[in-house]
Amino acid sequence: MLAAVVDIDDTLVDTNRRRWAAWCHVLGRELPLEVVEEHESRNILRMYASSDSEVWERFWKVLLCWEDAGIRLLNLDTAFSDAANVVRRWGRELRVVYFTGRSANMYDLTLEELGKFGFPVEEADLVMMSLKDWNLYLKSKASTIQLRSKLFSSVHARCQIVRVVDDIPSFFPIYKEFKVPERIAIQRSKIYSHQEYFSRGATKVVNEWKQLF
Repeated sequence: MLAAVVDIDDTLVDTNRRRWAAWCHVLGRELPLEVVEEHESRNILRMYASSDSEVWERFWKVLLCWEDAGIRLLNLDTAFSDAANVVRRWGRELRVVYFTGRSANMYDLTLEELGKFGFPVEEADLVMMSLKDWNLYLKSKASTIQLRSKLFSSVHARCQIVRVVDDIPSFFPIYKEFKVPERIAIQRSKIYSHQEYFSRGATKVVNEWKQLF
């Protein structure tokens, strides 16, 4: 089975406003939206909470909807222009696998959101992280790279992956290691340069989904 593996958050769906609201909620203060757009989450924690592990865990509990407050924030997500059109077109020839770091408790919420934005979800192949793996990460017993690689391996075992799309440069060595021929980066231009993606293994970097038509 030939497959295109597509990340969700900040690849298909813009989560900047939801992440901003989650930070404001757990920090108890208003932050400029630009802080979230221009910095990775770890840097925000260091800048505003002195790397406090309790704040870090609370942020993820809200973002992953382990707390009801997180569910209410989902309506802040928006789809990137043309993403749904491109994914639907790919789906005519390839199995589309939605691949995400969201935890499994968000399965129904995620499918509902993707459907609302026009992504194909009938008989959707949605691969998510387990609650157990997220707890390992929050307790610093596993890295995001280790968990991402484990998750990607599970897809690789049952599909011939010919294309992968993601927005995080540090994940591209995983896709290169699994010899995925087409490794596309949706650039988060306020944080990462083109070169950061290419140096980690991306074969193509674009700023907008319409460039993939």
